Amino acid sequence: MTAPATTELPVVVIGAGPTGLAAAAHLTGRGITPLVLEAGTAAGATVRDWSHVRLFSTW
Repeated sequence: MTAPATTELPVVVIGAGPTGLAAAAHLTGRGITPLVLEAGTAAGATVRDWSHVRLFSTW
């Protein structure tokens, strides 16, 4: 039994936070439709829960 070509395999992005959404956007730009999985109720749910933490820091 031979393995399918990598172009036939689905691409899954785990997490719809800033990094996961950026990865999904880059994949979409290359013509690949990713499946984005998020444990929260919406994209960026964890970032919203951590509202006291700055998303972009000076370091």
